[in-house]
Amino acid sequence: MNETLYAAAFVLPMTAAPIIDGAIHVRDGRIIAVGTRATLCSATPLVELVDFGAAILMPPLVNAHTHLELTDFKKWRSAATTESIPPEDFAEWILQVIRIKRERSHDDFCTSLKNGLRESLASGVGVIVDILSLPELADCYDGTPLLGRIDLELIGRDPKFVQPLLKRAEKWLAGRTPDGFDRGLSPHAPYTVSAEILSEIVNFAEARRVAFSIHTAESAAEVQLLQQSQGVLAEKLYPAVSWLPPDPPLQITPVDYLHRSGAMRSSTLLIHAVHLTPDEIGRIGRTGSTVVLCPRSNEQLGTGVAPVEQFICRGVRLALGTDSLASNDSLSIWAEMEAAQRIYAGLLSPAQIVAMATINGADAIGLAGEIGALQPGSGAHFLVLQPETLPAACDLAAFLCQSDRQQQITHHFLHGIDLLFEA
Repeated sequence: MNETLYAAAFVLPMTAAPIIDGAIHVRDGRIIAVGTRATLCSATPLVELVDFGAAILMPPLVNAHTHLELTDFKKWRSAATTESIPPEDFAEWILQVIRIKRERSHDDFCTSLKNGLRESLASGVGVIVDILSLPELADCYDGTPLLGRIDLELIGRDPKFVQPLLKRAEKWLAGRTPDGFDRGLSPHAPYTVSAEILSEIVNFAEARRVAFSIHTAESAAEVQLLQQSQGVLAEKLYPAVSWLPPDPPLQITPVDYLHRSGAMRSSTLLIHAVHLTPDEIGRIGRTGSTVVLCPRSNEQLGTGVAPVEQFICRGVRLALGTDSLASNDSLSIWAEMEAAQRIYAGLLSPAQIVAMATINGADAIGLAGEIGALQPGSGAHFLVLQPETLPAACDLAAFLCQSDRQQQITHHFLHGIDLLFEA
């Protein structure tokens, strides 16, 4: 039996207030108890004590939406010298991503994905929800200690593609799943998946109890397309991929589009959710879907600011994601937390942002009780940060919402193993 007490100046359980001079008791890769150092040392006097001293012990971070196959995108874009950086609008950005992806090989994508896994681990992430457009890359996750879910991206508007898409999804779900991961689905967005196809995917997923994520109301262009069949998506994206905009216009909002297709479920991850009406936000709150905010991506693409105050008022669970490095500078959730604190200033407290980056994201994908919080029964998954100067207890959450915290990680435990030590 392998048994250790780990102590630090602050222990951040996430299910309770931070513990000053706290400790966790780990036995055979599971957390047995969480409390003050004095209490746990008194209860287990013969157990080895590892004292991290002036440090913060907390759960690993959760990146609830990313596209790791695009980690090397900026390098690929630099090689495409004719590309406009940045594109002039949302549709141009999508077309740029499509053009650049078409130039890359399987090995390029595999290398890029593995780079993303390594960068995620180095930044203190323990859980990812990764969107994968190429199912043949599934083996590239082998060997990573990360936990999470891999969602296969599905795109299609022509009814004749319903059965091929469902066969693609069925083959994906039947494949060997890398250790630590579940498989899910990602019908891309309301503007890239027809209502009929989305309904079929939702029914397929529900019958197999498979969760999924979907980009929703990311841009004003998406709303304009669904309501009026106009705008840059109708004028630029659709002709480029040989699609016709809906005729007559659907005159529908993104959340209504999802609701009519049955996609609004408690296990659904709604990505971005920037351009929503109060009624749509209320519907999200009632269905229990989780909204994954990607503030840096939205800022870089100029797509707007999510209505976080209304989300909080309606009881919507919020998580954080980096989106892809086609629209972001790094896979750092610390940087995402810092951006959230700046962009949503006065609307979200630092403690809410830290929860979004840990327990909320883990709970949203069914990992409650395993990771995202430090509690008895959970896996021994935790970070240790050792900054030069510790904050006061009342300032701890704000202190953690800073991008340079990443450089202060000295230990990263997943499954009871210190990855930094092993490295």
